Amino acid sequence: MSPGHAASQDHAKPGGDKGKPGNLGKVMKWVGYLTAILSLAGAITGIVKVVAHRAETPLQIDTLLSSATVAIRGKDYTSAWQSLDDAAKLNANSGKVRTAREDLAMTWLDDGIHAEPDGKFSGITTKLKPVLVQGVAATKLGPRQADLLAHIGWCYFLESRDGIFGPDPPGQYARAIEEDANNPYAQAMWGHWLLWDRADLDEAEKHFAAGVASKREGDYVRRMQLDALMNHNNERFDAEVVRVANDMRKEQRAIDAERTDHIFGIYFFEINPRDQVPTRFVNAVPPAEHLATFHWLFDKADLSEDKRPEQTYFLAVLNEAAGQRDEALELYRSLQAKPGEKEKGGSTWPGVDAGVKRLSKAGAAKS
Repeated sequence: MSPGHAASQDHAKPGGDKGKPGNLGKVMKWVGYLTAILSLAGAITGIVKVVAHRAETPLQIDTLLSSATVAIRGKDYTSAWQSLDDAAKLNANSGKVRTAREDLAMTWLDDGIHAEPDGKFSGITTKLKPVLVQGVAATKLGPRQADLLAHIGWCYFLESRDGIFGPDPPGQYARAIEEDANNPYAQAMWGHWLLWDRADLDEAEKHFAAGVASKREGDYVRRMQLDALMNHNNERFDAEVVRVANDMRKEQRAIDAERTDHIFGIYFFEINPRDQVPTRFVNAVPPAEHLATFHWLFDKADLSEDKRPEQTYFLAVLNEAAGQRDEALELYRSLQAKPGEKEKGGSTWPGVDAGVKRLSKAGAAKS
């Protein structure tokens, strides 16, 4: 190889090396482009996930709200509460969830299913009360806030039964009534408290009357009124139970089987076929209305067979008081021991014999 040729080759090498940095730069540019594209893709994916999550969350909340509604209908309040707790975790600021939790807390307290398996009320109130307190803070003045305040007072009452003494319940009821004068919850709960605390019937009746006058939650007011009255056992309170039942009949309300059974026990206590009939109880309401209310209460009641004779006797007494003498006499006679029963030691209640004698004598004198 000639020196000239060699020199030209040596001269060419630097020129070839000179192109390498340029190629590397191009590669790095492409790497940068790819990195940017991948980053953008990642960002887009993240945005899509966020948007999808935001779109999915309301659907999840609605599903949980629906589940809670179904559980509430079945009175499975514990499951309903769990569903709403899960909904609150998805969106703590959701107005729908907050309202649903407040409504459930009030419904749970209204239903009378308060105690835990150990018989304690505070296990439930400690869970419900914070939701009610938060609701008061987040709600405008008016009936809704009054409802919440009243139920906070009811929590205090239930806790007092566990020996946990905090603020007096009437303080919350008074605050509620300041915002909503005839608030049915506050008025009914206050009336109940007065009969629980000191048996002040006259004052309690004013509160129950105000609750009924609200034209809202009347069934609840009447249930609370009956329960408060039936905590006492004397002629005055028993007569008041009849008066309230009579009003409920005229208002076209209903009384459940448990309370109906309790009222039947009141009749047995007051109109015992072995004793003299108390006029005050029979005349708790006009006799014709008392008779109608008795039929309304017990004609379709699921009474045991051993109570049927007593039911017949009560009906005889009320028919007689209402001036239905023939009907009363027939009912009294149906309860008299038959000759064969007498021979076997059967006897007739003193009240039955007295009724037959009284009405037979009156009928003979009339003829």
